[in-house]
Amino acid sequence: MDYGKVEIGTVIKRISRFTVIVALNGQEVAAHLSNTGRNKELLVPGHAISIRKAANPERKTPYDIIAVQRDNRWINIDSLAPNRVVNAALRDGTLHLPGCPGPYVVHPETTYRDSRLDFAGTDAAGQDWFAETKGVTLANGTRAAFPDAPTTRGLKHVHTLTAAQEAGYRAYLVFVIQLDGIKDMTIYRDRFPELAPAIQVAQAAGVQVVAVTCKSGPNFLTLDTVVPFESTLPFTEVPVV
Repeated sequence: MDYGKVEIGTVIKRISRFTVIVALNGQEVAAHLSNTGRNKELLVPGHAISIRKAANPERKTPYDIIAVQRDNRWINIDSLAPNRVVNAALRDGTLHLPGCPGPYVVHPETTYRDSRLDFAGTDAAGQDWFAETKGVTLANGTRAAFPDAPTTRGLKHVHTLTAAQEAGYRAYLVFVIQLDGIKDMTIYRDRFPELAPAIQVAQAAGVQVVAVTCKSGPNFLTLDTVVPFESTLPFTEVPVV
């Protein structure tokens, strides 16, 4: 996924849930943050940030935020990116869902029971499947973790995937790790204790969890490598400096 032309500035401060003030070429500009996570370890004053001019020049926030730099790597925080890269990879065959032979017929944004899931589809053998995608931006060294904020919506999706698996569908929870250098992934249980047990129940029912890393930069994000996922691995946040 190529964002085209971006500009590099530095974080000044986050002033609201969706707005960050950025220093750019000697000026202060407002940039829209699409990611609803806490991001406190990323939106640190003085850190490099990549932004892109918004399509609507009349918007109050004339820029969109793409990625921030921490620990010498770019971390994509565009909340729309995970779905876009997974959608493309499912369609072109570069992302394989375990147990589902390709090619896939893919239908984005499909409702099952009381949830809207990111993807539904059919594999080459005629098996129907559902997949829900979650973006991951929280990391400490080579370990990534989800979530960085409580997510009742994410918990609901896990329950829905479990119900779909038990009803005869194949169900997948796909974590897109939006940064380089990750070797494994876990659930940040201290941040939202209900999630890990729900995922464990889902896995016991047959739901597959896929964690895939990305190659990331100030202006691009591409899927890279599937890494091990284990919900019980320890995780501690990196201190904000």
